[in-house]
Amino acid sequence: MTAEELIERLKSLPSETPVLVEGYETGFDEIVDIKAQEVVRYRNAQGWDGEYRAPESFSEPGNGVVDAAVILGRRGPLR
Repeated sequence: MTAEELIERLKSLPSETPVLVEGYETGFDEIVDIKAQEVVRYRNAQGWDGEYRAPESFSEPGNGVVDAAVILGRRGPLR
């Protein structure tokens, strides 16, 4: 999903609608921040992995580095 697609979807909601992200292990958390992050698609992701990782988690990220907007939840850093 791109920023434009997200904005369009959010525009269609009532302004008081909570926006949440997945919780640490179960449930959902409130969004605490949105940050710019360089990421690389993780081709060998398992079902429990995210589809992207930070470039420094690869020995050679190659030219697959892209800029993304990452929505951070309250307990996301605990993952």
